[in-house]
Amino acid sequence: MSANDRANILMVDDQPAKLLSYEVILDELDLNLIKATSGRAALEHLLKTDIAVVLMDVSMPDIDGFQLAEMIRDHPRCQKTAIIFISAVHMTDVDRLKGYERGAVDYISVPVVPELLRAKVSVFAELHRRANQLEALNRELEQRVAERTEELKQRAEVLEQLNSELARRNQELDAIVKTAPDIIFSRKADGTRDYISGRFYEFTGAPPSSANGMGWLEYVHPDDKERSLEQWMHCVQSGQNYESEYRIRRRDGQYRWFRARALPLRDHSGNVLRWYGTCSDIHDSKLLEHSMRDSATELEKMVDERTSALRLLSGRLMTMQDDERRRIARELHDGLGQELVAMKMMVNGMLHDAPRLKSQVEEVTGMIDTASQEIRSLSHLLHPPLLDEVGLISAVRWYLDGLTKRSGIETLLEVKPDDFPRLSPDLERAIFRIIQEALTNVFRHSGAQKSWVGVEQREGEVIVRVRDDGKGIIRQISELRPDRIGVGIGGMSQRAKEFGGEFRVLNAHPGTMVEVLIPRRRPAPPPSAVSAWPREGDSLPAVSEQR
Repeated sequence: MSANDRANILMVDDQPAKLLSYEVILDELDLNLIKATSGRAALEHLLKTDIAVVLMDVSMPDIDGFQLAEMIRDHPRCQKTAIIFISAVHMTDVDRLKGYERGAVDYISVPVVPELLRAKVSVFAELHRRANQLEALNRELEQRVAERTEELKQRAEVLEQLNSELARRNQELDAIVKTAPDIIFSRKADGTRDYISGRFYEFTGAPPSSANGMGWLEYVHPDDKERSLEQWMHCVQSGQNYESEYRIRRRDGQYRWFRARALPLRDHSGNVLRWYGTCSDIHDSKLLEHSMRDSATELEKMVDERTSALRLLSGRLMTMQDDERRRIARELHDGLGQELVAMKMMVNGMLHDAPRLKSQVEEVTGMIDTASQEIRSLSHLLHPPLLDEVGLISAVRWYLDGLTKRSGIETLLEVKPDDFPRLSPDLERAIFRIIQEALTNVFRHSGAQKSWVGVEQREGEVIVRVRDDGKGIIRQISELRPDRIGVGIGGMSQRAKEFGGEFRVLNAHPGTMVEVLIPRRRPAPPPSAVSAWPREGDSLPAVSEQR
């Protein structure tokens, strides 16, 4: 037992030898033994310390034992402290009676029997300990009772507020149910209706309470009855939220569309107790929905037809653009080119007549040669003659050789199969323009040192790939977002679509890869779009190539 838990025993005697003997006797009880040699010293200990038992002599100078006992009993704190008198002189019955009258619990004569003294002190010390425990328990119990009382008081106040709030909410709910435009209903756990608001009876003209149970089905359209009942019973069995649309007969015999929704109310175990739901008139929105769906279908059809017409018109414009390029190339080559040759011949003739003009003539001749070469290159870039005379692969090889010389970018060509066949003229022109535009982008934007071009025919389609080792592209361009791609990529994509093909631009890590898949045969245009093609003699806007 710790020092704080041991009982305090106050021993009072003016003879230190007696105090020492009491200490030896009581030492084995594991108590806190406090010694006082006078009544005043004993009072000081009593005021500062919780004393369980007071052992004191009757005969003491200054304050005797009987006087000290009266003082102890007069103090409220010490009224229950056990006092045991020990005396060798005052041993008469009168003395004992006097001691008991002043609050003593026992009176021991000298000589003291050690076992008896230990037993009595031990009993009173244990009584004091238990009394203290009982007081602590009483205080704790009182505290708990007070707290519980306060809690019950607060709960009673809260309950009263809840009852008031519940009554108010019930009044509000009654007002909502009576004034709501929707039909409000509740059902039992088995799915049968046990309540339906008066709105149902106003709408249908049915007798009161006739819709309870399964009676409401009598007012559902025959075409909707089986379906709505099947949906409802499925929700009852599965416990899922219910939603269904069906027609209800109005009092004049007309049917209107309603949407019914219901939610289950469950107990703590998840079992359905009841169902609560509403039934809303959606007839007008249903008609509007059907009208919008029909309009959307018609609009989608019109958009598809117009898109096809625009695509065919775009293809026609591109074809006319290529024809115009061919014409311009021919005029440059056959017209201006021939005139430059004639000028060169005339200048050379002047050289024979005026030898002193030799240096100036040679300079002019060089300028004419340069202009002739540029016109020839421009003519070939506008429309390579090889494209019509030999075919796509030869024209691509010629273009790659020229690009390598002009740009310094090493370009490799891979063709599969080696004996690549001729394609339709318009398809060859489209593929050549796609390769030309892709390599132009490589030269302008990629910062590449090397590029690869692949042309492959496989299973009725032509696959074209153009790849470089440059810096690549951002994700938005690879997604072909209209706000991020330029005219060049848009033109390549459009040329592929004109032939029913697919166009992709990807990051090749490093560099960029353009991939085009085009069927060898152009898909037939829909009849509605054919009328949008320009006819011979129609006036067309001027067309210029943009990249």
